[in-house]
Amino acid sequence: MKFSSGFQQFMQRFHTHTLSFAVFKRLAIVALCFGLVWFTSVWVKLPDELSFLAILGTIGFSLMALAELIVQCVEHIAARLSHESNYYWISLIVIAVLIANLRDDLTRYIVLFSFVLLVRWFIAGLAQALSGTR
Repeated sequence: MKFSSGFQQFMQRFHTHTLSFAVFKRLAIVALCFGLVWFTSVWVKLPDELSFLAILGTIGFSLMALAELIVQCVEHIAARLSHESNYYWISLIVIAVLIANLRDDLTRYIVLFSFVLLVRWFIAGLAQALSGTR
C-alpha cells in the first residue's frame, strides 16, 4: 500500500478533482468584455485610465484563461489515459527548461507564464478552500 507524504497531502488540497471547462469559459468571457472595451477605446475617445484598465484586463484575463485551459487539458488527458498528471507536468517543465536554454529571448515569457500558472493554482486552491468542497 502506498501512503502519500505530508507535502503530497498538502498539494492535494489545491488540486481540483473535477474536470470542468466552466472556469475557462468565464475567464474567456471576461477577457472578451475587456477586449471590447479596449477595442471601443481605440475608436471612441475614452479616458486614458479606462483604456489602460481595459488593456491590463484583456491581457491579464486572457493569460489566466490560457493557464486554466492548459491545466484543464493536461488534467483531462491524464484522466482519460488513467495516468497521474504529475508526469505530464514534469514533461512540460522539462520542455520549458529546454526552450529557455535554447532561446534566451523566450525566457521571460516562460517565467511570466509560469507565474500565471502559480497564481491560477493559488486562486483555485483558495476558492476551493473557501467553498468547502474537496
